[in-house]
Amino acid sequence: MIVGVDEAGRGPLAGAVTSCALYLEKNPPLEIKDSKELTPQAREKIFCWLQNNALFSVSIATHTEIDRFNILNATFLSFERSISGLIRQAPYLKKAMFIIDGNLFRTNLDIKYKCIPKADKTVKQVSCASIIAKVTRDHLMNSAHFLYPEWNFAKHKGYPTKEHYSLIKKYALSPLHRRSFRLG
Repeated sequence: MIVGVDEAGRGPLAGAVTSCALYLEKNPPLEIKDSKELTPQAREKIFCWLQNNALFSVSIATHTEIDRFNILNATFLSFERSISGLIRQAPYLKKAMFIIDGNLFRTNLDIKYKCIPKADKTVKQVSCASIIAKVTRDHLMNSAHFLYPEWNFAKHKGYPTKEHYSLIKKYALSPLHRRSFRLG
């Protein structure tokens, strides 16, 4: 049994980091890739399939937790929340091997895990977790756009684009911006 664990949102200037721990119940009939290699439409299609064919838990570490603990430790916190949520749903998965995308993970959880850099490109469970995390984070940033339309979060999703930097200069920081990141 393999559970994939990945995140979305380590690099943005605003919003949460979102993670997913995922166990596939069926092999996907679709070509699965790292979420960054898929169009938003392809991610949404796979997301819908995964909702019916995988067990998963999605968690976040908020922008304030990122500022308080730093992005790496906030990512670990989000991973732990996702893993714990999945084990609560399906206790038998505690015996699974958890494949973490990346080269480092620290936890006090009593699980077997292995860190694999670029696992989102080579391990389908991690690729699927990457897709769930990305789609969820994109939906959160679309909601942020509704609350703070002047920052155009629906378009850039909080990532450090030229447009985003110019909006920060024009409007200053929104309540969702990470204060510990270099913002311009």
